[in-house]
Amino acid sequence: MPAVLRAKTARLPWTRRRWILVLLGVALVLGIAAIFIIRPFWKLSSQFEEITFRQPSRLYGRATRLFEGRGYPPELLIANLQGEGYREDAASPELPAGRYRRSKQGLAIHLRSFPLPDGSRGGGLVEVAYQGTRIASLRQNDKPVESVILDPPLIASYYGPDLLERRPVTLSEVSPDLVAAVLAAEDDGFYKHAGFSVPGMVRALWVDLRGQGRRQGGSTLTQQLVKNLYLTQEKTLSRKSQEFLLAVLLEMRYSKQQILEAYLNEIYMGGGNGVSLMGMGAASRAFFGKDASQLDLAEAATLGGVIQSPANYSPLLHPDKAKQRRDWVLGRMAELKFVPQERVDQALREPVAAAPEPVVRRRAPYFADSAALEASRRFGVEDLEDGGYVLFSTLDWQSQKVAQEAVGWGLDVIEKGYQKGHKGEGPLQGALVSLDPETGGILAYLGGRQYEGSQFDRIGRAQRQVGSAFKPVVYAAAFEEGKATPSTLLEDEPLTVNEAGQPAAWSPKNDDGETHGWVTARTALEKSYNLASARLALEVGMPKVVKLAKAMGISTPMEPFPSMALGAASITPLELATVYATLANGGARPPVHELVAILDRHGKPVQGAPLPKPERVLSPQSAYLVTSLLEGVLQRGTAGGAASGISGELAGKTGTTNKQRDSWFAGYGPERTTVVWVGYDDNSRTRLSGARAALPIWVRFMARVAPPGGYGTFPQPRGLTTAAIDPTTGLLATEYCPGVLTEVFREGEVPTELCNRHQSWIDNQQVAAAGGEPAAVSPSDDAAANASEERRPAAEESHVNPFRRWLRRVFGGRDRDREKDRERRGGEPREGPPPP
Repeated sequence: MPAVLRAKTARLPWTRRRWILVLLGVALVLGIAAIFIIRPFWKLSSQFEEITFRQPSRLYGRATRLFEGRGYPPELLIANLQGEGYREDAASPELPAGRYRRSKQGLAIHLRSFPLPDGSRGGGLVEVAYQGTRIASLRQNDKPVESVILDPPLIASYYGPDLLERRPVTLSEVSPDLVAAVLAAEDDGFYKHAGFSVPGMVRALWVDLRGQGRRQGGSTLTQQLVKNLYLTQEKTLSRKSQEFLLAVLLEMRYSKQQILEAYLNEIYMGGGNGVSLMGMGAASRAFFGKDASQLDLAEAATLGGVIQSPANYSPLLHPDKAKQRRDWVLGRMAELKFVPQERVDQALREPVAAAPEPVVRRRAPYFADSAALEASRRFGVEDLEDGGYVLFSTLDWQSQKVAQEAVGWGLDVIEKGYQKGHKGEGPLQGALVSLDPETGGILAYLGGRQYEGSQFDRIGRAQRQVGSAFKPVVYAAAFEEGKATPSTLLEDEPLTVNEAGQPAAWSPKNDDGETHGWVTARTALEKSYNLASARLALEVGMPKVVKLAKAMGISTPMEPFPSMALGAASITPLELATVYATLANGGARPPVHELVAILDRHGKPVQGAPLPKPERVLSPQSAYLVTSLLEGVLQRGTAGGAASGISGELAGKTGTTNKQRDSWFAGYGPERTTVVWVGYDDNSRTRLSGARAALPIWVRFMARVAPPGGYGTFPQPRGLTTAAIDPTTGLLATEYCPGVLTEVFREGEVPTELCNRHQSWIDNQQVAAAGGEPAAVSPSDDAAANASEERRPAAEESHVNPFRRWLRRVFGGRDRDREKDRERRGGEPREGPPPP
């Protein structure tokens, strides 16, 4: 105690001195208590700025880009806009954001503001002029442009456990009418009080004491903000005391502008799709499909009116009540002279017209989960929930919707057909992944039938045997090592191999239980003959096959057992898709990825590990040869004719594992690679094959996502040539071969011998006279020859020498030779006179 104060106190009577000391002690105790009581609240208030700008991280799909001179039908553009919450507006003098308008020339679209991967913003007024289905010209913000980016579709929002939808805005990003409406509705004295309103508190207390229901005007904006940020909704004296104290502290620490901005971002505005709307940015999008800066007076007053009772005054759920409340707010704004009466009168005449933008939780949930893993792995971003990050992905939303429809359709058809009455432990499952083979960007990703029923991702995590879908790797290795050409003959006969480290010998069998003798490599892959393919793998060497498989994208450990040649390896659909994307990309393995860029909550790009460039793991020539064989699978093989209705070039392979537990189809066009899997999670046996289960889904998907005009063509690399061969012998075709195939070869690997199986009767006689043996004809050859008596393929005629063709027409030599061949094989001679 200071000396002067002590001296004065000493001269006072004892009673008075005692009371002064007591009072000083009490003041000291209260001061210390106040420090300890207030300090936590002071510290709590310091978190104000961090809390008020929380929002969920958002995952966006690939943005559509319109190009001048390219085809993009207006109907498709309108469908895409409507899917993102855009609405047609033919009446407004100035087209509001989130609206489009048709005209004789085309479309006018007022794009919402949206983020771009470099941190800039997109949006503005876009005018699209059409000539038929082709875009004749583009203008953006009254300037001609060559291309326009539309706002990317929102794929997923990463909410915290409270499921709070936020879109924080600054005061400069909010319509002045909205600020005026909020103040008029909730706290017209906001700029005059110090965080609390004595008249308001007295009025609210009086209403509560009289039991007249909900109090009106008792809390200031600051008190409402404190309650939303820090406290519960309970009505107790303790909670009200805390609310009062924190409101005063906020007013002491922060400006009115900061508090108002926080209020606009934190006030509860109702809910939708299981998510609570917090703040005007979220409500403006959810109710009117536009940014808070673009609200007109009527819309602003509507939002201001919602605050008091979101459940009752929602323009989506109760437009009549919302209008009544809006009109009251407009009247208050005119009374307080916040806006001119003329504007209020005009706003009063407008209806409550909600145009909601969907509140998105997880449109593609399996993809969203996988993208979160990539965000952690490549960018080091762990806290996506309420972290405010913006993730830009490669997902094509239109492709994703088609994938979801195709898999659902396919599984329903299967369960009503082949699988009727046959069930596993759980429901029949399906998965589909589609990617761009050039960039490696994932275009569609469906990890299961229904995310709500099972969150297990079957694309990235389910390791299943792939069966014959692995065989293209064997043939790629054989072509790369020079062990075979497409016309090389392979023996499809019984085979037994003793695998090192295995208890029993391995004896593969064909799916049909038959053997087929000597067949070409093309036929062996097109028809998926196991015995011939296994022999080819052994010829190449299984270590080389496994090495190539890993280089093409299979990271799962594989042992070089012979059974691996027929797909005994268990890998994920994403790994198989990478293998086929490598083939589609001409032998260069693309970097498969989902994310393009990430922005932090301040809009700054997050640095991540760069994507590697495509790696050359297979020569373009070998990749093209395998692609040529896989095209044959869809033309003549195990998937023959399935994709005949799809324009362009497609290649692919079926896959079925032991006891039909897994059904696969993997295939590609020049523009995309797609893999489909069907099976049970518990590995139960099915009645399905790849052609029955996975192929129809693949075809449906690929048909519906085909580029305008169809898929392109696979470019043939240098160093390859073609030749007409007999498909049964692999040798150069002659005029007598019943079928001719134009085959692809590396230069220098074209067969030099003519087909020795199909010759004329005269040629056979000459061979016999020279001491040789006539061309041997197997029973299957005989059947093929008989079947072709009346219809010989047009391809054969196209390879016959024109002079010989003329001789046949004049002298009938072809019929004579055919008759001799028939007699030589023991067939019945044709009725009628013998040939001359």
